[in-house]
Amino acid sequence: MNRKTLLVSLLVPGALLLLVGGFFATFERKDVTEPVAAHGEARYNRFFALDRTLNRLNLPTRSLTTLDPQKMPLKPGDTLLLGDDVARIAVDDAARIAAWVRGGGHLLLSPGSAAAALHTPLFEVLGLLDPRPADYACSALRVTAAASDKDGVPLCGQRFRLKPAGAAADAAIGDAQDGYLFARTRLGKGTVSLLSSFNALSRKQLKQAAAQQFAWRLLAPNRGHGVTYLVYALDGPAFLTWLSIKGWPALLALALLLAAWMAMRSARLGPLMPAPALHRRALLEHVQAAGEFLYRRDGGRSLHNLACQTVLVRLRRRDPACAMLNGDALYARLAERSELDAAQIAQAFQSPANAQAFRASIITLARLRSRP
Repeated sequence: MNRKTLLVSLLVPGALLLLVGGFFATFERKDVTEPVAAHGEARYNRFFALDRTLNRLNLPTRSLTTLDPQKMPLKPGDTLLLGDDVARIAVDDAARIAAWVRGGGHLLLSPGSAAAALHTPLFEVLGLLDPRPADYACSALRVTAAASDKDGVPLCGQRFRLKPAGAAADAAIGDAQDGYLFARTRLGKGTVSLLSSFNALSRKQLKQAAAQQFAWRLLAPNRGHGVTYLVYALDGPAFLTWLSIKGWPALLALALLLAAWMAMRSARLGPLMPAPALHRRALLEHVQAAGEFLYRRDGGRSLHNLACQTVLVRLRRRDPACAMLNGDALYARLAERSELDAAQIAQAFQSPANAQAFRASIITLARLRSRP
């Protein structure tokens, strides 16, 4: 081994060791969190984070899109958060929820516009809202009173008022004069919490400590005593039911169009009759009409000439010896073949003088043509 080869064999492993050592000397392991877009249930359930947080705290929680009693058997001590438009709640469900609240349930809902909410079945049964309008306002939810507004979570929405005859608010954000952004009041043995907006409990807002603290206090009345039902949306009625309730004008119009189409496409009285056959003249009638035309044009001479030529052409094709015959010899040959009188045959080959002679000549020529 020469000196150059020895030098290369020592430098290459040394360089590799140096690179590996430099990598491990400068390498630093870090955990990096990359935010991604919401997918699955988190994409459509606005209370998904609240649901998972309460489950980790060993509080039974269920997220639903229906008020079906079989899927949501409300019992005293349970909590129901209605995150969808309460105007979609039917009269029967509204009466059941109100009776459950008076029996010891905790209901959380947002009235939205007080003027519109007063005409919904649920608020009519609860009887808590005052019809007087209130202004739109915002308030910051803070962890402590000393915290700044930047560290808080905004609570914004249309204010609402409670009826003076109702019970006083146990906890509130706002006042009776200007209206409330949040108010909790007693109803029978249960509690109703009215909130202008649930944005503080939705999606990523729960990352902030102020929103977590507010949600914990909001669920305080029945927290830990029963199941918390989070209704983030309400499914509408079945398609056929909705179509029969809301879509009857369209169904009526379609039925009328269908009846008109059936009347147009069907017979008015009895079954459809077959179309009459088009008038069509027989072939012999056309031939007869053409013959009459030719006869009237020159007295039948052209037709007689054509008939004679036809007989002679056929005779000369069947009996080539007749090709050289003319006059009486031809008539005698034809009489021999057809067993007709030679004078009659000669008369048939003469130009007819009248219709009777034309008819007799054509009859004789036809008999000659039909002979083998």
